[in-house]
Amino acid sequence: MLKRGWELTYVYVTDGRHGSDTVPPEELAEIRREEARRERTFLGVQDFIELGVEDGTVARLRGAERKALKHGLGSIVAAAKADLIVMPGRSDMHPDHRATHDLVAETLRDGQLGPLLAEYCVWLFPDFYRKRPGEAERVLMVGIDGEMARKMAAIRLHRSQVSRGSFDAMARTLNAYLAFAFRAPSALGARYVEVIGLNGTEGHARETRTLLKDLEPCADVTSVFHGRLSQRIGAQLQ
Repeated sequence: MLKRGWELTYVYVTDGRHGSDTVPPEELAEIRREEARRERTFLGVQDFIELGVEDGTVARLRGAERKALKHGLGSIVAAAKADLIVMPGRSDMHPDHRATHDLVAETLRDGQLGPLLAEYCVWLFPDFYRKRPGEAERVLMVGIDGEMARKMAAIRLHRSQVSRGSFDAMARTLNAYLAFAFRAPSALGARYVEVIGLNGTEGHARETRTLLKDLEPCADVTSVFHGRLSQRIGAQLQ
């Protein structure tokens, strides 16, 4: 998107201070802040906002704290005149990710703000773990073979996380799995894909067309079927 002229603003909701059992919280928050700066420099993202919410607490915010955070988010969206918000999906298994989704959705609803929404998931686990179902008007797979090397390099700049969780290997494996699950090698000529959910497409036809064009190669996978298409063995993704 940067290559194709989009102006991007990163919004960091939490400070990452509790992402380790060995590094003290204040020290880890500074480490994560520096790693984020290195990633922005590497990718060429200039605009960013740090809200500084304590890691792991987004879902527990109530009263004045929650109201202040929503006000801040609403002000950011309004000031940027955002055409598109990219945010975690509600079925993500990380509690801060789910809570961020809910907070943004609530902020947009209360402020009557209606940009196009693109949702993604980072932490994916089997549904045995009672993930909440995500909802999307359209589901897209986006071929990222041309971006994969830069994606891996950007992830590896977050050393405190990669050393603890091998997130680079996890991301590569997930993007390959999704590609084969959605038959991307034949459909897009891609071995790695991202899958995102879009909402608000009916009210943002122009923005949706622009996004689809700039994300090429991509394909609509809102309906997925197994086996013989005439038998309609499958279900619409939700």
